[in-house]
Amino acid sequence: MNERLGKIVLRIEGVSKVYGEGPTRLEALRPTTFNAVAGEVVAILGPSGSGKSTLLTIAGLINPPTAGSLEVNGKLAIKDGRQVTNLATLRRQELGYVFQRSNLIPFLNGEENVRLALEIDGVSTRESRQRARVLLESLGMGSRMQAMPAKLSGGEQQRIAIARAMIHQPSVVLADEPTAALDSSRGRQVMELFRDSAHKHGAAVLVVTHDHRTLDLVDRVLEMEDGNLNETQPIADHK
Repeated sequence: MNERLGKIVLRIEGVSKVYGEGPTRLEALRPTTFNAVAGEVVAILGPSGSGKSTLLTIAGLINPPTAGSLEVNGKLAIKDGRQVTNLATLRRQELGYVFQRSNLIPFLNGEENVRLALEIDGVSTRESRQRARVLLESLGMGSRMQAMPAKLSGGEQQRIAIARAMIHQPSVVLADEPTAALDSSRGRQVMELFRDSAHKHGAAVLVVTHDHRTLDLVDRVLEMEDGNLNETQPIADHK
């Protein structure tokens, strides 16, 4: 059994995000407190502009909050809205992030894009190649992993990006509409991979999604509206 299971690996306390001042002031995320534990997949639903992506980029240490504190796998990253550690290092060690766009490095092939995340941390070329190939094959990319990004479809690029985010078995995986460019079969395959990462490897997975077809694969559903985060009915009601 993974010793991380059940442990709080993402702790968000009173986090908010405000843009502008006076009449142009926009409260994109109202004060939010939320914990995610190792071993769970959390779906975040809500209309466009509700604050979903803002919450995800703050949790991913990409977008600094206006106020509040944030801790990843027991390591304090933000306290009272201020950075208290090297966020780039913490992101690399503890987080996997899947953007709406793949953001692949254009001069590296698919396998090399995935391997890079390991080799930056000193993993040997031999081991990084083996691990990347196993993961890419599980995503149906075995025959396309040597292709350059420009030669891949949007869905293929997204699967490479998902593999890149997952390859180092992060404590927290954050995914913004990861199945949007995929057909229903591939989308389900990706969500099953996220579920396995949570249930077998002890990651906490947060997925912003509009795809209700895969909600039977998540453990908890949260809903955002007007910058507020609310827990909806038990996940059993979605199945």
